[in-house]
Amino acid sequence: MKKSLTVMSTLLMLSGVGAGIPLSQVAIPTQRVQAAALNPAKLANGTYSVSFNIFKTGTTTASEAAGYFNSEAKVTVKDQKATVTLTATAAAANYIDGLTLGKKEAKVTKAATGNTYTFSDVDLQKDQALDFKLTVPMNGKDVIMQESATLAFKTNTLKATSKTSTTKTKTKVKLTTKAVKNQAKKVSGTTNKGAKVTVKRGKTTLGKVTTKKQAYTVKLKKAVKKSWKLKVTATKAGYKTVTETVTVK
Repeated sequence: MKKSLTVMSTLLMLSGVGAGIPLSQVAIPTQRVQAAALNPAKLANGTYSVSFNIFKTGTTTASEAAGYFNSEAKVTVKDQKATVTLTATAAAANYIDGLTLGKKEAKVTKAATGNTYTFSDVDLQKDQALDFKLTVPMNGKDVIMQESATLAFKTNTLKATSKTSTTKTKTKVKLTTKAVKNQAKKVSGTTNKGAKVTVKRGKTTLGKVTTKKQAYTVKLKKAVKKSWKLKVTATKAGYKTVTETVTVK
């Protein structure tokens, strides 16, 4: 009987995501947090951890769903895009068949200690809908349920967990430059999307542009001359700056 009651209690709490069923043994903060010390929009490549709140949809009241996840999420950053992994408890993994965050479906990795749910390209600054697909056994049948909550990252708890996020190990910004001919009035090539490309002759800036895609074109203030040496520099937050010297042909 005790076993049956325990199972039913677990099922009721799990199926009550966002429904307000007490979960006294789990302490869940209900207050939103202040701005992050680390800028979540400009994290260097590396791995981080971050805490989060799970609220009942449309409120700042804690949802019991928080009790079915580890209190910290893993964040992996590459090229300023964040991949987030949530780890569920072993009990929750038995019933959660699917999980989406901000309409992005999770990649699920099963484990006896608790499945992990990984989401790509996540905006850490934005509250996101956390939607559950649950399969709950009731009266000898499996009942499929859809439940929702709101996940809010506590960005002021962001902390690096690997040395790859330090400035010493920044990835170099990509930069290629096409040949520049005498009397040309532009310099073209490729770089990282969002990088700033500047063209100089000595200390004089001839032109600059912030790219909207990988290909770039810098319009020059005046036509270049043969044998001029141009310095083409690409910069982007979170990356090592790269400079190339191009001789006008």
